[in-house]
Amino acid sequence: MYIQRKRILFLVLISILFCICLQAQDSSAERNSLKEGAWALQFGIGGNFTLTSFQGSTIAVKYQLSDRTAIRGGITIYGSNSNGNNSASGAVADSSYGTLPGNSSTNGTNVSFVLQYLWYLNPSGPVHFYVGVGPSLAYSYSHSSSDNSYFEYQPGQNSFWEQNIYNSNSHLWTVGGTGVAGVEWFASQWLSLRAEYSEGIQYQWRSTNSSSDYSYINLDYPLYRVSNSGTTKTWALNSSGVSFGLSVYW
Repeated sequence: MYIQRKRILFLVLISILFCICLQAQDSSAERNSLKEGAWALQFGIGGNFTLTSFQGSTIAVKYQLSDRTAIRGGITIYGSNSNGNNSASGAVADSSYGTLPGNSSTNGTNVSFVLQYLWYLNPSGPVHFYVGVGPSLAYSYSHSSSDNSYFEYQPGQNSFWEQNIYNSNSHLWTVGGTGVAGVEWFASQWLSLRAEYSEGIQYQWRSTNSSSDYSYINLDYPLYRVSNSGTTKTWALNSSGVSFGLSVYW
């Protein structure tokens, strides 16, 4: 429902801007920067008119090849890391248990790149309609690990410590293509507002592997490992819906 409303808003906006374009096409030919050699930084406009990423990119840059064509590229680099520890103790029926402070960590990295070739259908006038296509590439990696030791005591039986060391790794490669259609209105020669709709197709290949190492103290159980690994391959069609943004030209 939310995406449908944004699509309706997008169509209404195109209709209004098209009417404005027909009325004022000849009077504002010099009020834009759609000229060979012009550069622009592009940002998205989020809720409460805050600036956000555009087309999923942290940084998006556009270069005008001519008044009718342009090339746009965006790159996103993201990384995260977290560490923690925990401990607990308690009792169940006639046994008691506890844990030593355990350690855990999680980290991840994501890099994505989008390149699009744009065609402007009407470079003269205050409102400009454009379409574009291009490839997209992405890679992400995530790792998590934990190290926990447990103590269990049962009256009349052996007490023992159990240690569990867990590791997990995941790699995700994505390759695809995007198609866009949008309108751009120049508030001044160096600043424009933009509404854009995007559709894409992606092929994803994910590999994962994890292992758990168990060791028991004071018991005759040897160290053993439980391992899991696998790959997943998928095709996906996705839509980012309608996005709004601004461009700063120089």
